This record gives sequence, structure tokens and C-alpha cells, in this order.
Amino acid sequence: MNSEGPVTETTPPAAVPPPAASPASPADTVRASLAGNLHRLRLARGLSLRELSAGTGVSKALLSQIERSEANPTVDVLVRIATALETTCDELLRRPLLRPEIVRAAQLPEPPDETSVNLLFADPEPRRTEMYRTRLHPHAQSQLSSHGAGSVEYVVVLSGAVALVVEGEEHHLATGDGARFSGMSSHYYATYDAPAVTLTTVGYRS
Repeated sequence: MNSEGPVTETTPPAAVPPPAASPASPADTVRASLAGNLHRLRLARGLSLRELSAGTGVSKALLSQIERSEANPTVDVLVRIATALETTCDELLRRPLLRPEIVRAAQLPEPPDETSVNLLFADPEPRRTEMYRTRLHPHAQSQLSSHGAGSVEYVVVLSGAVALVVEGEEHHLATGDGARFSGMSSHYYATYDAPAVTLTTVGYRS
């Protein structure tokens, strides 16, 4: 006989969900961008915190705090860090792309009887980059272009064939072909008997 009495089953308490994370403030976002950019650029230059400290006059402790998003450096400190890393304050504070930026073909205007040049993406200074999609009708010619000193142009033919004319010299590019040349050179694109589509990127290094 069981002398201990009836056994009572107990239900364990329900788990309490963790509190929702508070959204980051604008200041938190800037600090996080600075932390990630500083860490990335420092490693890209092959510098330790001690070496960067010696080159900037900023203490190793403060640099470490900045890389952990735990400090609010002054403008003077940012300028010294940017100078030592051969970059700019804008680059140090630039917010990374957290989500892909999508451009749908249906959003791009396509005049039925005209050459169309659509700017797809453009990055700001100091390392400005522009990407274009160009549609050329048969026997069409783009405008004569030149992008200035320090620029480089890259082009890939997505469909059709084009003549790339750089400083008066013609180069035939078929579907899938690509080319790279100095953007400061006078150049244009022309089509033959069929339409063509090109993807062009211009990078500004100066």
C-alpha cells in the first residue's frame, strides 16, 4: 500500500519570451558604420591598433573603443584617422548597403525609336561609380563622351554587336564581349544592322 498519498502532476511554467530589441538610434547606426569601416580599412592596410595609434596620435584604447562602437570621436580624431588610412571622413562614416538595391527593367523608360541611356546605380564621392544600361537601335550612334581625368570605363555587350570608337580607333564588340579603357578618351558606340544593349560602368578614381 502506498502511504505517501496521491501524486499530483504539476505543469512547468511557460517560457517567457525575451524582450524585443529596441531599434537602433541614428547615433547607434553611425557608430556601427564607423566601427565596421575603421576595422575593415585598418586590416586592409595591414595595421595593428598600436601601429595606427602611432600614426594618428590617437590612443590605442580609444581606437579599440571606436571599433567596438563604444566611443564618440571628435572631428579632429576622425580627420587624423582618415589621413592615416589614406581615406576620407565620408568613407569612414559611410553606411554599408544592408539590403540589395533592385532596379526592375519595367521601371526603365524605353523610347520606341530613340537610343535610351538609363542610369542604374551611382555611388557618391570620393570613389564615385556610375552604371548605365544603353539600348541602341540599328545604325544608331551614342553621344561622343569623355568623363575626365582619372576615370575608367568598362563595357559589356549584353545583346547584339557594337562598334566602340575610342579616339577615332574602331573596335568591334560582339555579344558577351567586354572592354576597358580610359574614360577621359573621346569615345562613342555605334550599331550595325541590328539593335544592341550594353552595360557600362564608369569609375572615377580622382
